Amino acid sequence: MAFFREKFSKLTNLWSVVSVSISQYSTKRLAKDIEKESTVSHADVTAVLTALPTVMKRYLAEGHTVKLEGIGTFYLTVQCTKTGVADEKKISADQITNVKVQFRPEMESTGRKGKLRNALIAEDLEWTYLPNTKKVEEDEEPDDEEPGNGGETPGGETPGGGNGGNGGGGTTPPSGGGDGGDDN
Repeated sequence: MAFFREKFSKLTNLWSVVSVSISQYSTKRLAKDIEKESTVSHADVTAVLTALPTVMKRYLAEGHTVKLEGIGTFYLTVQCTKTGVADEKKISADQITNVKVQFRPEMESTGRKGKLRNALIAEDLEWTYLPNTKKVEEDEEPDDEEPGNGGETPGGETPGGGNGGNGGGGTTPPSGGGDGGDDN
């Protein structure tokens, strides 16, 4: 089950929905659960998960993308100085001001005519309203000390485009919940 709550935008003066993470699982927890799902020991899973970032970093630095089947693809992007150069021969790495790792989730067929969905989103995903004791506005950071404030993401948006909305039943907030429409 996934969780959502309301969010008010001072800019648009409208209410919308944000997904809410209730906790964060560590490598240790992942290794424990993967051990249960496979024939690999906890120590071996931990070793692999610990080595993964080092290997990925090397591949990305060598100019490769990294695809983890069933998860998605990681790749580098750059931000450059705001001013370009008139002569193509004068472009250089000196123009790069920032490097980011981007993630594109793997997509899989839904079985319906050409429809794809994010492979990391459960087909039977159900949304549950999580009451908010402190109203979080667009320009505020969630209070990490409050239970249920593990992080928020804009509702309906997923990296790589499209919407991550695999609907699911879910409930609406008791008051001020809006209509759930996409006001972007």
